[in-house]
Amino acid sequence: MDAFIQLFGWKMKPHPEPYILFTEHGSEQDNILFLKKGKSVTIKVEPEQEKFCVGFSNSARKHVTCPTVEVLPLNRVQCQRCALSEFYICKAICQGDFCHPSSEEANEYCWRTLAHVYLTHIAGRIKVGSSTNPMRRWIGQGSDAGISVAVGVGLAPRALEQQISTKFSLPLAVRISQKMKSIGKEINKDQVKNELQSIIDEIYATMKSEILIPKKELDSVVFLDKYYSDIHSLTAQPLVLKLDKTGLDISGKIVGVKGSILIVKNVETHYALNLDSLVGIQAHLSQDYEEMKGQKSLFDFV
Repeated sequence: MDAFIQLFGWKMKPHPEPYILFTEHGSEQDNILFLKKGKSVTIKVEPEQEKFCVGFSNSARKHVTCPTVEVLPLNRVQCQRCALSEFYICKAICQGDFCHPSSEEANEYCWRTLAHVYLTHIAGRIKVGSSTNPMRRWIGQGSDAGISVAVGVGLAPRALEQQISTKFSLPLAVRISQKMKSIGKEINKDQVKNELQSIIDEIYATMKSEILIPKKELDSVVFLDKYYSDIHSLTAQPLVLKLDKTGLDISGKIVGVKGSILIVKNVETHYALNLDSLVGIQAHLSQDYEEMKGQKSLFDFV
C-alpha cells in the first residue's frame, strides 16, 4: 500500500512495542503497523521522492497538520514554523539557567511535572540526559542501560544535566551513525555497570544538588536488551541502508528494533535502517517478504 509516514515511535503499555504511524494514500485515517519480531516488512521509496513537514503538537497534545505542507530536505522533519509551534519546544533549548517558556501551558507543565536526570550507556558511551519519562527515552534512543540519579521540576533537572555533562565531559546526544556502528558488538554488562557506578560515585562526591536522589535510594541499573528482540544476538554489523535521492528498498524478516534502528534479515544478510529518516515520506509499505540482491552498506564507502 502507498503510505504517508507520519511518525515512528514506541508504544509503552502494556509493554514496549515499536510502530510506524501512517495514513494510506487518499485517506486521512491514521493506521499503525507494529514491527514485531519474526514478521515480514517491505519498505520502498521511489527515487527523488519529496519529503513533507509533518506538522506539530499543540498544547492539547493534538497533532496539527503543517498549514503550508512544506517540502523539506531529507534530513529534516519539520519546517521552521511548525518546529517553533511545538508545545514544548522550549525544553529543546533550555539549559536550566533561566526560564523562556514557549507558552503559558508549557511553563505550567514544566513546573508541575517531575523530570529525571539520568545516565545511560548507548553505543559504547555514557551520556547524560533528562526526561519526564526516562524509560521511554532510553528505549526510544536505543540505550543499552540506564539509571536515574535525580528528579525535580522546573529548571533544576536541566541545570544539573548541563553541569554533569560539562564536569564529566559526557555527551547530551549520540549520533545515529555511532549507534549503527555499535550494532553487533558484544555488551559486557559488568563493565557497563562499573562505568556507570564510577561516574555516579564522582557525582555524589563532588556535586551538590537538592534534586539528587539519596545515593542509598538509587534504583539498580536497568538493562534494556530484552526490548530489542534478537538484536543483542547479532555477532556482526548489519549492512546499513539509507534513504537518499536514489530512493530506498528494504525487505526482510524483522529481527528487532533498537531505538529507531530497524534490523531485518533477508536470506543470510542483516540490514539496518534508521526509521526516523522515513518520517514525512510517501512510501510503499507492506508486510510482504521480497528477496534482496546487490545491496551495499554505507560502510562500504567510508
